Amino acid sequence: MDNQLLIENLSKSFGSTHVLSEINLSIPLGAFTSILGPSGSGKTTLLMVLAGIEKATKGRIIFGDEDITNIALPNRKAGIVFQHYALFPNLTVRDNILYGVSSKVDETVKEEKLTHLLSLTHLEELQNRYPHELSGGQKQRVAIARALAINPRFLLLDEPLSALDAQNRLTIGRELREIQQKAGITTVMVTHDRNEALSLSDFIVIIHNGKVEQAGTPQAIFDHPASPFVATFAGGMNLIRVPAINNGKLTGIRHSDVEVFEATERTLSEALTFTAELLAKEFSGESVLAHFLLNDFKTKISARIPRTSPLADSLSIGELYAIRLPQERWHTWEQD
Repeated sequence: MDNQLLIENLSKSFGSTHVLSEINLSIPLGAFTSILGPSGSGKTTLLMVLAGIEKATKGRIIFGDEDITNIALPNRKAGIVFQHYALFPNLTVRDNILYGVSSKVDETVKEEKLTHLLSLTHLEELQNRYPHELSGGQKQRVAIARALAINPRFLLLDEPLSALDAQNRLTIGRELREIQQKAGITTVMVTHDRNEALSLSDFIVIIHNGKVEQAGTPQAIFDHPASPFVATFAGGMNLIRVPAINNGKLTGIRHSDVEVFEATERTLSEALTFTAELLAKEFSGESVLAHFLLNDFKTKISARIPRTSPLADSLSIGELYAIRLPQERWHTWEQD
């Protein structure tokens, strides 16, 4: 138990509204964990309960070998970075970072801490600037440094990349991961962005309707989704019910595993191949996401076609194509 952040039977209600229900999680210490889920799933509430901003209706939170369930926010020692960073506009970078450090701390120790955090977050040249003089990524690094200045047990991030433009999200996400790894601090980030969670995390928790759908490594979440919800939300899968596929049971197949061919007598004679009309297509640089309607006139299938395929650039909306759904790529679940 001493190498994990343990959440046991945790529930949270606001009046008659149940937001979290019987959450049981073991989050590895020192890791970067993402809580991933759609809006309204309860992920931010879980973060606020971990921080001590909200009190759990029932359940326990154990960090290492200490029960911190009833420890108040000021004493819980959780570093928190909110979505819009909440920097003090009238304070410089250095004063923002040191804001939460106790006045009882020796000035020499404070300066040593500041020097270390400025180096860790690559802010050495910016320490005398004010927030309005910083870019979004620089503000984020200041907020992280401020959160780390109190020597927290763990770091909590509430959608820290959502305020950034798309061009900078990937670069700044990598910087965030680098800071976390150098600091060696247990970090929990809330996000609704699948790619963000998959690329940055050691461990992912999928939350849906206040419950944990699945928890595991990014590879396990992506390759072996535990439920149809995880398959579509985190795994980029089609969910289909077709009599010729898995005896009509609900089946998942990843967009990139759907095979698309010109509709010819030969291609349509292959097993598990269907005629489909192209409804729409989306260009995304290295691939094209094509949306089809099978010839049962109700089943929609999306396929991700790499640009290296000659078919990618010749797709024509309204035309018929051969769609193959290879059995070795099916994902099935016990529930139907």
